[in-house]
Amino acid sequence: MTRIVLVPCGQTDWRAQGRLTGDADLSLNKVGHRQAVTDAEAIASLQPSLVRCGTEEATKQTATVIAERLGLKLKALKDLREMDLGHWEGLAIEDFRERFPKVHKQWRADPMSIEPPEGETVQAVTERLEKAVQKLVREYPSETIVVILGHIAYAILRCQLQDKSFEKYWDYEEGDERWHAIDIAPPPASPKKKGFADKTRPTGGERERS
Repeated sequence: MTRIVLVPCGQTDWRAQGRLTGDADLSLNKVGHRQAVTDAEAIASLQPSLVRCGTEEATKQTATVIAERLGLKLKALKDLREMDLGHWEGLAIEDFRERFPKVHKQWRADPMSIEPPEGETVQAVTERLEKAVQKLVREYPSETIVVILGHIAYAILRCQLQDKSFEKYWDYEEGDERWHAIDIAPPPASPKKKGFADKTRPTGGERERS
């Protein structure tokens, strides 16, 4: 079993303002930096062996704090990057709801169904994220790996690896949990079979509110 410890990146000003962040390169604010420090302290007891993260700035900054405090090697992977929200990026959520009420309602009801203009589909993001995790599981069997992600990517992987459904997507994307560990068995050897055998582990920590 490989243990994957999923951690959402720390807070940015856009996140605090209720804006759609996507994969924009934004720095952590003071709250976000404190969250990263607390995250490192919380997951130290899991004895992780390496840290991987997406390529956007807030995710890399969160990962850097955690890796330095735990004395681990860090690498950013393009397949772990946050979802590209295209033209929606930077919009305040309230403005988005007022301007695009039907799309907003559809997104809340069925997160898998939306496709931002000039952005990515949730299906495409799910496939590349799972591909990245599959590779980590193959390369580091029996290791504990911290994976820092944007909030959308975090919610998608929780749904895909743990639940096999997107019913709790918004609980994970908007919730207060700061990390979640999932034990994953290697994919079957046969190329005709895909996916993971997995089981969840207790979560811990809460997001610091501004």
